[in-house]
This record gives sequence, C-alpha cells and structure tokens, in this order.
Amino acid sequence: MEQKRTPLQQLVRGSIIIFTSILASVLIYFGTSAWIFEIPIWNISELLEHGYIVFTNLGNPYLKLKAYYPIAYASIPYICCIVYWLLDNNSIKNSYGNARFATTKDFKEMGLNLESKGVQFACMIKGKKRIPISTQKPLAILIVAPAGTGKTASVALPNLFSLPNSCFVLDIKGELLEKSAGFRQKNFKNEILVFSPLDKRNSMYFNPFDNTIIKDFDFVEMMQLADQIAGTIFVGEKGKENDHWVVSAKTLFTFFALYSMQKYKNATLGELSQAPKKDYYDELQGDFKKKVSREATFHKKTGERLTEEEVSIYQYPNDLETKLEKDPDQISEIWKTWLTQVSEDTTLDDFVRNQARAYQSAAETEFASIKSTYDTFMKVFANPKVAEATSKMSFDYEDLREKKITVYVVIQTQDMDILAPLVRILVESMFKKLMFNENSNPDKFIYFILDEFIRFGKMSFLLEAPALCRSYGLVPLYITQSYEQIKKYYGDDDLKILRANAAFQVVFRMNSFDDAKTLSDMIGDYTRKKLSTSKDSMAVLKKNNSISEEGYKLVTPQDILSSPDGQVFVLVG
Repeated sequence: MEQKRTPLQQLVRGSIIIFTSILASVLIYFGTSAWIFEIPIWNISELLEHGYIVFTNLGNPYLKLKAYYPIAYASIPYICCIVYWLLDNNSIKNSYGNARFATTKDFKEMGLNLESKGVQFACMIKGKKRIPISTQKPLAILIVAPAGTGKTASVALPNLFSLPNSCFVLDIKGELLEKSAGFRQKNFKNEILVFSPLDKRNSMYFNPFDNTIIKDFDFVEMMQLADQIAGTIFVGEKGKENDHWVVSAKTLFTFFALYSMQKYKNATLGELSQAPKKDYYDELQGDFKKKVSREATFHKKTGERLTEEEVSIYQYPNDLETKLEKDPDQISEIWKTWLTQVSEDTTLDDFVRNQARAYQSAAETEFASIKSTYDTFMKVFANPKVAEATSKMSFDYEDLREKKITVYVVIQTQDMDILAPLVRILVESMFKKLMFNENSNPDKFIYFILDEFIRFGKMSFLLEAPALCRSYGLVPLYITQSYEQIKKYYGDDDLKILRANAAFQVVFRMNSFDDAKTLSDMIGDYTRKKLSTSKDSMAVLKKNNSISEEGYKLVTPQDILSSPDGQVFVLVG
C-alpha cells in the first residue's frame, strides 16, 4: 500500500508542482498571445509590452474579448494542479479508511526500536535471526494473549531477562520467580523480594499503615490513606458498588483505621480485622473503666459487692473468674463505654469523635449487620500468616527507584480469592506512593509486569494509571487473556478507557470471534477499488464495467482467528 509521505517530502513535492505550474503558465500565456495577436515568438520585448498593456487594462470595457484568451489558457496548469491535488488527497482518496501495515521506516516515528532496549513485546524474523521490537518510552502496554499462546515465554520472561531496572511482578503459581529470580539476582544485582503470605517463601512484609509511612501525616493525609485502602478492600459486586452494607462497612473500617493511626501512630490490617470484636476493657481509662469494672458489673447484676478478699485474684482466682465471667450485656456495655471515651477524647479529630457518637446511637440489629459485612471482607486479614505478613513494612516505596529490586507477588490459584483484596491494596499502593516524585531517567524506570491482573478483582486506579504514570517513570504491562475478560470484571466503559490509555497493544491469535472482531475494528479499514461488471442478457458481447471505491478491513476477523502460532498484531497509538 502507498506509504505516507513525511512533511519534508510533502513540502518538496508541493514546491516542485507549484514552480512547474507557474513556468508552464508563463510559457502558455506568451505562446497563445503570439499566436492570437500575430506577434513573432522571438520578439520578447513586444510580447512583454503586450502583456503589460493587457494586465494594466483588465476590466476595461474597451479591452477586446480575445485579450482574455491567453489568460484563460494560462490558467490551465493551475486547474490541473487543483484537480491533481483533489485526486491525490489522502482524505478523499482514502475516504473509506487509510489503515495500513507499518514498515521499519515507521518504527522510529511510533517510538519503537529494533534493539533489546526497553520493553520487548514482539520480534521480527529474518531467516534464522530474531530481531526484537522494543520501546524505551514509559508508556502503558496491553498484552492480550489467550491461554496457551505463550505470553509467559514470549513477553514476561524475555523482559525479566533483559530489564535491569526494578520490576514488580504478579506471578501466579510462581513460574516467573523460579525461572528468572536467580538470573536477575546474579546478572542485574537485583534484590529479590517474594510476597506470598501463605507460603514459606515469603520474604516481604507490607503494612500500608506502618509507622514509618504515617508518622509525619496530618489528619487529612491519614483520612486519604484510610479511604484509599477501604475503597480497595470493600468492593461490591458489579452493579452493587454502592450497596448500603458495603458502604457502611467501609465507613466502619475508616473509623477504626483513623482511630489507631491518630492514637498509636500505627495500625495493622490484622488488628483492624478484629476491631469490631475486640475487648476494649483494657483501653478504658479513669471513670470509664470504673463504670464497667468487674466489681461494678457484679454489683449491677446481683446487687452485692465483692469483698476485698474476693477482689484479690491471688487469693481466689478461680472463684473470681467464675463470678466475673462476661456475658453479652457486659461486652456491649464495654463497647459503648469505649465509644463514649472516644467521643470525648480531645486528642482525636472531630470526624473520629463524631463517628463514635453515631455508633453509640446506632440500632443494635443494624450495627450487627454492618459488623457482619465488615467481617466478611476483612476475613483474609484475620488469617495468622496474612496478619504476620502485614504486621510491618520491610521496604520503602522509593527503594524501588533508588535501588534495584524485583518484587514477585506469588499467589497460588487456590489462594486467589482469599488474597485478592491484599494484592489489590499492594498494587494500588505501589502506584500511588510512587507517583509523588517525577522521574524521566530511564535508569530509574520501574516496570510493572501485571500478569493476569484481572483475576485479582477490580482495581479502578490501575486503569487510570497509564494516563498518569508517564511523568513518574512507571511502565505498566497489562497482561490478560481476552478483551471479554476485562469487560466481564470491569465493564465495557472501563475496557474502552484501558484501550484508549494503552500506547501499545500486542494481541496474540484470538480464539473468540468477538475478540477477533474487536481487534479487526480497532485496526480499521483501507480504501480499495472494486470492479463491477454488468451484462445485458439480450446482448452477449455487450457488458459494462464500472470501478468504485469501498472500505475493507485491513485484517479481517477470520485472518486473526486463523493466524499462525507465534504471529502477533502490534497496534500503536
């Protein structure tokens, strides 16, 4: 197909056409003037004088009509130029589309190179030689590869073997860890961190509320962090994102997180998972503690008072524990008293105190439902291994930029649903915390290889990242099995956003006609000529041929479905 001309080529070509048309017009004018007015063609001075007289008297009623004939003839080259421009104009010539296959000459303009620099997402085969197609631009890449097409061997591993920079890798089953960690540690001097809370190989600890992170936060920053984490954990089903119980449980989480951060300058997800069920007796102080003390509770229930001997746990421990055994009413009383203490604690922000007052007056049945929803979403963090893995922070976010670190998030298939909320928090925290300091140094780019990111649930910020992360040197590689998979978990609108924000799309052979059609439509149409022949049934030798233009898919869905193994389609822009 016709190659697109560069601006310089278009300028040179246009200049030549204009110069040629001017020269032709001058020659035609003097030639026709000499012929019409019988002036010798070699008499240049007389021709010039004649031309001067004609042009200075244009519009004069006494000027004869034949004086205009040379001007009309001289305008023919300009008319030809206009007609030629119209016929050659791409917007008209390609009125049905101008999609085309790129050539190596286009690669530089598209931000691609044929070296092993930057992210590799395809290769050209020339004989026995494989030439990688790469990009060094910090732009998002969407990889769409159905199961069995080799996305791990052809995309994830080659980049882990060629990128010396820090990487963050979602690694289902641990295949990438096993095959690339040793190589990266030995050859790129990368520190290897494995985040796998339910696995013995876990060597990384992650706590988004750790003191090292929040120690200098003001209340607004604490609230932003609490809301971000809550929004990542408490995600309603598709179509029920604003469900009352989910929103209420999210608010309860924010309350507990803000209380712990303000009061203790630290919080953990394990502790927050137990917050609604926690015994707050030991946190009560002064009169609040006396109000619900064991002695006061015993007196309130029986009307009797404990003797000093009975109070002494050293003398009558078993008898005392029997008498002071807690009941649901006492637990509820302690909870409400603690809320009262919180609401009157002037060291806390008014938001936290007001929320405590709201929970004091909440109906018990409704609050029980909120706590039940809370427990459902926070169940994963109650697991002792998960609680341990999220009890502290073993790295600093900026370490990934200043050092060479590869983080492998290894989650077994059977643990996917259990650990998905934690993985979502980790991924989104990584992006958000690394978007503080702008970075344009390629040596400090951080690559996110997000294999099967769809399976960890909806991460709204992840879809917005491509539009934001370029200035910060964060390069996400989204790897999924199909467009339909994204649509299922995120919706059609979010799929369109991701496709629009991804600078490069690498699509392997599709197994679904719907996905193949989607890809074909994205590639677009080109304009081709169509010959139509019609015959008169009564005239055997008579036929009419007509040529028209039509739009036709550059790559049809059938071409995609039947493409050979190893062939990929790379869409740029």
